[in-house]
Amino acid sequence: MEPGEIVGQLDHTLRTLAGEGGYQGSVERFVPGAGEVFGVRVPQLRELAGEIFRQYQKSPGDLLAIARSCWERASREHRLVALFLLNRTRLRPEERWALGEEFLSDVGDWETCDQLCSALLGRALAQRPDFMDAVERWSLDANFWVRRAALVSTVSLRRSKLEAAIQRALDRRTLQVCERLLDDPEAYIRKAVDWALRELIKRDYGLGQAFLFEQAIHKPGYPARATLKLAAKKLNKVDQARFLELLGE
Repeated sequence: MEPGEIVGQLDHTLRTLAGEGGYQGSVERFVPGAGEVFGVRVPQLRELAGEIFRQYQKSPGDLLAIARSCWERASREHRLVALFLLNRTRLRPEERWALGEEFLSDVGDWETCDQLCSALLGRALAQRPDFMDAVERWSLDANFWVRRAALVSTVSLRRSKLEAAIQRALDRRTLQVCERLLDDPEAYIRKAVDWALRELIKRDYGLGQAFLFEQAIHKPGYPARATLKLAAKKLNKVDQARFLELLGE
């Protein structure tokens, strides 16, 4: 079947599954900006993507064409299926990054943003540290979904098999991005800062701890203070207590 036919078949399946158990309304409330929503749960979408992948796994070109066609269909579910397909498809890091950059301009909600980072941008960054240059530029972008992508892409560094010195350098640059966005006016960005910090603490506890202590000493204002307190929950009890002391609480 041609990519367009596959997407047409997918469209029919999504309409059949649409709105089971009132899930459509839940998605529209919790993922504002998602555009057209069928109300199909993520595990079902992963299963649909898996079925398509199994049929075309020996033809990466067809998989890419199907994913692009799904993305252009632009519903929440079509775009997630596209990303789940691309996550399975064998791509070079530069191909994965290029697709992520191309699709990022279409993103208008946190769910698609985060899945895009997981399937494309973050995976590429975990293999190619030079993409961190773009991540740093994105942290200054006027589009807050691009700023969120800058942070969420660093979450995938947990997959990195880079040399320890390179990984540590990336973690230090990640902290610079976090510091830059601590006072961002957008709640979606502050939540992403918390997420990025928590993941970094898992990778390099000492580095993350030192960052939080340093920020606490400077007595940040709200909302940076609230974001740092959330991230500090990943510290051990002793360090949490010390952090709050430095913060003046």
